[in-house]
Amino acid sequence: MATLERDATWGMLNRRKAQTISDDAIQLLNIRVPHAQVARRRTVRGNQQKLLISRWVAIGPRILILDEPTRGVDVGAKSEIYRIMNDMARQGVAILMISSELPEVVGMSDRVYVMREGVIAGELQAGDISQESIMTLATGVTDSHLKAGQL
Repeated sequence: MATLERDATWGMLNRRKAQTISDDAIQLLNIRVPHAQVARRRTVRGNQQKLLISRWVAIGPRILILDEPTRGVDVGAKSEIYRIMNDMARQGVAILMISSELPEVVGMSDRVYVMREGVIAGELQAGDISQESIMTLATGVTDSHLKAGQL
């Protein structure tokens, strides 16, 4: 549990406090469960993602690193995860999102670093972020290469 160090005394978890944190996370993140005691392994993929994020949200991080946060989840869960990320960013949390989904990167990012062959190929600021600019950096292929037939 991400909050164990903060919420335990002498290594013993305060169950009432843990239940309160769990209830708050379920409400905040709109996690649909039959009841708060349901096992994580029995929830659907989108709810699993939201539960994992809630563990880290509960500790009040200043930086949150999310690797493919919406991979394999339905559209509804994606929008909830995006809402959570935007809420956290508004609260001053720095979010580092690693994603291979270009529409997600374009829609959620203020700044994008693109890597090619293990090296940072470039940085894009909010106004310059597009699928085309990302792919240009990722592949190294520019319009001038295409016009000159240099593929």
